[in-house]
Amino acid sequence: PSPPPPPPAAPPPPAAKPSPPPSRRETIASALSFAALCFVAQPPQAAAGVTGDALPTVLVVGATGQTGRLVVDELRKRGGADVVAAVRSPDKAKKMGLDAGGVTLLPGFDVTANATALAAGMRGADVVIVCTGFVPGNPFKMGAAAHAVDNEGVVHIVDAAKAAGVRRVVLVSSILTDGRTMGATDSPGFKITNAFGGVLDEKLVGEKYLQASGLEYTIVRPAGLRSDPPKTTLILTPGNVMASGEVSRELVADVMVEAAFAPRAANKVVEIAEEGTFAPGYTPEGVERYLVGGDRTKWF
Repeated sequence: PSPPPPPPAAPPPPAAKPSPPPSRRETIASALSFAALCFVAQPPQAAAGVTGDALPTVLVVGATGQTGRLVVDELRKRGGADVVAAVRSPDKAKKMGLDAGGVTLLPGFDVTANATALAAGMRGADVVIVCTGFVPGNPFKMGAAAHAVDNEGVVHIVDAAKAAGVRRVVLVSSILTDGRTMGATDSPGFKITNAFGGVLDEKLVGEKYLQASGLEYTIVRPAGLRSDPPKTTLILTPGNVMASGEVSRELVADVMVEAAFAPRAANKVVEIAEEGTFAPGYTPEGVERYLVGGDRTKWF
């Protein structure tokens, strides 16, 4: 007998319904997504020792202080870094808005704690900017307070930074910190400032400990601090030059943040003031060559 006939072929599937053209909003969103994948933002200049695409992490110690909060603001404004604000009181920091703009808070950070405890919070930081300084209060306790913050506190931070793998420490100090070497102990600036708990002598111990630590460092010694905006041209000298003067905290913050990023700032001590603020008889010799203004290439 003949084989059975093959089964009839299945009917072809219905033609796919054409997709509607993308809307204008979908087209723009797709283009932006593609652009985001193709573009990798780079910081204006990587922090000291940081390579690759990862943003450097900059930790600010004393971030709720008058200078510290300006440092955080300057870092936030510049971009190009992950910013961590180390504070004792997170509630105070939040009320001040320090956590705005992607800034991370590191609460309970007290420089009088031991280095082991501080190092745990510093891990992952590339640069530490230290904005601490004792606040004069009880005249019978000023010596102990200056010793705890400006001497031992800096030592603790340096030891913690080494243990945590930090690359650079930027420390705010003061002009006349090394006034004894300068022969400036009879100057009004040294006498008045050091009367507060021997703070200049305590700061010098912290400075020297940082310089001998093996870490990269920048020490910024401002003249008398003002809270108003800058009025005149920035003057920046090497260490042990200035014995008087004034400078806006805004300029101090600007210089300290630049020191965190500039390779040429490594292992430098600089002193800063504003033009025309020196006391009579205390203008640095040849001050004209130290007028740097806003030209950051001349800062270090």
